[in-house]
Amino acid sequence: MNEMRREILEMLFDTDSIRPAAVRRSFLEDYLYATDLPLTASEETIDNFRRKAEKNGWRTMQSNGWIQMDRIPETVPSGVFPDYTGPEALCCLSILRRHTGKRRNGDREKRMLLKAADESPEAYEKICRVLHREWAAAMRDNANMPDIPDEYFTGGKKQCLSGTSVMQSF
Repeated sequence: MNEMRREILEMLFDTDSIRPAAVRRSFLEDYLYATDLPLTASEETIDNFRRKAEKNGWRTMQSNGWIQMDRIPETVPSGVFPDYTGPEALCCLSILRRHTGKRRNGDREKRMLLKAADESPEAYEKICRVLHREWAAAMRDNANMPDIPDEYFTGGKKQCLSGTSVMQSF
C-alpha cells in the first residue's frame, strides 16, 4: 500500500461511522482518491474529516456520496511506483530529458501516473505509452512539456535501473 492511501486510511481510522469508509482511486480526472465516508457518517464527521484532510494538504470536494481528494506530492511517494521500469516509462523519461524548450505544470500527468501506478504495473506502462505518444508529438512541435521529476519513471529512485545497466543520462 502506498503512503498516500495509507495517510487517507489513517485519517479515516478515528472517524465515527456506521462502517469503515472505502477508499478508491477517483474516477474524476482532477482528483487522485475518493472515499465514501458521506454514505456512512454524519455531516459533522464529514466536515471534521474534510478539515483534517485539508489541513494535511489535501484538496477535497464532496459529490454524489463521495469525498474526492487530491494532492500532488512534492516528492514521489514511497510504495506507489513499480520496482520494474518498463520500456514506455524509459521512453517518457528520454523525451522529457531531451526536450530543451519551456516547461509547464505537469500535475495532470503526475496524477495520471500516480493513479495508473496505484492500479498495476500494466496500467502504469499503458499510461506511459499514451504519454509517450503525446510528448513525442509535442516535442516535434516544440511545444511546452510537463515538468515531472525523473523519479516518476524510475520506480521512485533517483537513477534508473534497466536490466543490469544503470541509465543515468541519455
